[in-house]
Amino acid sequence: MKRIILFYCLILLPFVAGFSEEPAKNKNCSYTYDHTSTKFGWKAFKFTEKTGVGGSFDKIEVDGTSSGKSPEKALKGLKFTIDPNTVNSGNNERDAKIKSAFFFPLRKNGKIEGKVLSAELNSEKKAGKGVVQLSFNGVTKKIDVNFTIQEESQIEASAKIELGDYKALSSVEALNKVCNDLHKGKDGISKLWPDVELTISTKLKSECK
Repeated sequence: MKRIILFYCLILLPFVAGFSEEPAKNKNCSYTYDHTSTKFGWKAFKFTEKTGVGGSFDKIEVDGTSSGKSPEKALKGLKFTIDPNTVNSGNNERDAKIKSAFFFPLRKNGKIEGKVLSAELNSEKKAGKGVVQLSFNGVTKKIDVNFTIQEESQIEASAKIELGDYKALSSVEALNKVCNDLHKGKDGISKLWPDVELTISTKLKSECK
């Protein structure tokens, strides 16, 4: 099953889901990924004092979804592809620079691909962990994801990636160069940090008999 959705969103994607804080006991339940509830956000950092600048991607392609008897089984194997041309920071001029200076010089113009390898969720502790395989700029690595379970079956996941691990430091330098003055903090030094934070929130649909 393949779906293309608009969302606030990756590196990283599409690899989280929710379930009720008190799962139905002694019931046969089926869980299904609900792409309509998914929001994806990223945060990069500028200035020596490390001030965050947030954004998203507006298009993601998801497949490999299936129903499962647990949230973990419903998520495992889910695949996603993020189109870097849909980066959205809320500033058109900045977005154009991110596309041309950062993404486009990279392999496949910076396309991001991933697969959910595992997700372990604990409703009692309102937390969990997971692993996602992320491919970017010709490099494939496993990244750890931390989950927080919110009210009404809402799950939020967070992860951190180092762009140096994906051989993308030259693009970090190129973007900082074209945004030189805009990246100068109180000390007058132009700085763009090589790490990015990712956040994803979504739910799972559930049917219990």
